[in-house]
Amino acid sequence: MRSTAWDIPITIDDPDTGLHRTVRTARHAQAVLQQNWPDRHGSRYRDAERACEKVIHGDAAPRTARQAFIAAAIEAHLHLS
Repeated sequence: MRSTAWDIPITIDDPDTGLHRTVRTARHAQAVLQQNWPDRHGSRYRDAERACEKVIHGDAAPRTARQAFIAAAIEAHLHLS
């Protein structure tokens, strides 16, 4: 199985709930998108879902999902560190 790990983890903070999560893999990013994402999301959210799926199936490099996840987080007004 191909690794879905990212070189650099991303920590997201939701200002509405105060929750923060550190995401290190495309598989974890996919879970966060599906289970813990704010109601406000749009095209970047869908792009991130697709990118995570591609990485998980070995059709794309992990950095692809990382970049898409960052864009979705910005679109959802989450704080990144």
